[in-house]
Amino acid sequence: MMKNEVGKKNPLKKIVMVAAFVIVLLAGLGIRLYDLTDYPFDFHPTRQMHSYLIARGMYYQENPAIPEWQQEMSFTQWKAEGTIEPQIMERLAATGYRIVGTDAFWVPRLLSILFWTAGGVGMFLLCLELFNFQAALIGMMFFLFLPYGAIASRSFQPDPLMVSMIVFAWWGIARWSRLQTWKSAWAAGLLAGLAIFIKAVAVFYIGSAWVGLLVFGIGLKKVWKNPQVWLMGALTIVPYACYHVYGMYITGLLQSQFSGRFFPEKWLDPIFYLQWKSLISSVVSFEWFIAAAIATLLISSKPIRSMFLGIWVGYFLNGLALSHHFATHDYYQLPLIAMVAVGLAAAGGAVFKALRDKHWLAHSVVYGLLIFASVLYLWDVRVSFKQVDYRDEIKIWTEIGDTLGHGVPVVSLAHDYGYRLSYWSWITPTDWGTSADFNFLAETGQTFEFADLFKQRTEGKDFFVVTLFGELDRQPALKDMLETHYAVFAETGDYIVYDLRTELP
Repeated sequence: MMKNEVGKKNPLKKIVMVAAFVIVLLAGLGIRLYDLTDYPFDFHPTRQMHSYLIARGMYYQENPAIPEWQQEMSFTQWKAEGTIEPQIMERLAATGYRIVGTDAFWVPRLLSILFWTAGGVGMFLLCLELFNFQAALIGMMFFLFLPYGAIASRSFQPDPLMVSMIVFAWWGIARWSRLQTWKSAWAAGLLAGLAIFIKAVAVFYIGSAWVGLLVFGIGLKKVWKNPQVWLMGALTIVPYACYHVYGMYITGLLQSQFSGRFFPEKWLDPIFYLQWKSLISSVVSFEWFIAAAIATLLISSKPIRSMFLGIWVGYFLNGLALSHHFATHDYYQLPLIAMVAVGLAAAGGAVFKALRDKHWLAHSVVYGLLIFASVLYLWDVRVSFKQVDYRDEIKIWTEIGDTLGHGVPVVSLAHDYGYRLSYWSWITPTDWGTSADFNFLAETGQTFEFADLFKQRTEGKDFFVVTLFGELDRQPALKDMLETHYAVFAETGDYIVYDLRTELP
């Protein structure tokens, strides 16, 4: 393993390296701050609104200036949201709200940005631990400049923090493998345990790293009696294990989160792998994926090479264990960005090592290509942020609440399963469900009669709110029921409301 000592004999070279690091870091941070105050509808808004409702509920309970009815409703909406993982990001966001004095949407976004950018520093430290300075810079550039990552890292969900902690955990594990001191063991174990505690799927990338390093890299005979290994194992497992026991067997809040996720029948379905490949292409590009997987073999240290080969196996196991979500939710691929960054750093390090004695022109060409690619990536991100503005859309949801009345009982076929109605209309709807949802239920063997379902979901409700007109067209039975049995209460180009209180003659 290479412990980098560049720059000690050449102060000017060291200054250039520090400047390059700072420029990459600031560029990665700066592009994410562009259009910071727009609303979070550009990336999986359903998942983000889940966290926004929780954070608002937390903040409103601690703010005496909020009207009592909003405090009560926000609390109810908060508690109605299912517990998926520890609500760390939501609690931090509520703290941020208190600091700025309002539940500004940019506060959680800024938190996610800062965590991912910190992960860029972790990526630099990790690659510097394994390779050389140029390789570390390449890994950091890919991690911070990749367009998908730049957009996803602004989302209000635990994943940006989780990926950042996974990177720091890898760094801690790699550092322990070199030092094998008690201090490095504590650091590696705590970082690994925190990553899994933030979101449980991190176990696929942390557990596999430990197995690859200890079992196949160093060897069980050498580590079995090492007390540091037992310490790191305990620190890795215990934090989430305590949370799991508390959530599953004491409060029961986590029980619903482990259903409808495991579909082993997909393992033999070629379409599943084609969908998986498609998501890889949309996140990192399939070519970078293959190149990085192969480049992992260039890692010179056998223990670390085994560690990262283990991580690739862990990624594959993650896909099999959560096959439905892995093939339909692209943000489940976020840890792949860190994996590919390490693989490309290994390849970049090998290239610069081969160029060590070459003419300066060869170095200039490589640096020029890296800068050119980085500028293109950053420009793509800017265009993505600039081309859409969601600020005016909030007026629509506010108008619906003002028209129907806050807290009125409704059923909805609306954006993000009715979350926008909950947040801005102050209406907590019963979600009807999309055609994709009903297809998913069919996959799990659940059947229903339309008439029974309609009666069940509309009973006691005053209105049926539709904002997804295309989805209504894909459900002809529902469309026919609403149009032939109920009068239109309100209609614009953005929504239509059917009055369920009285049926048409």
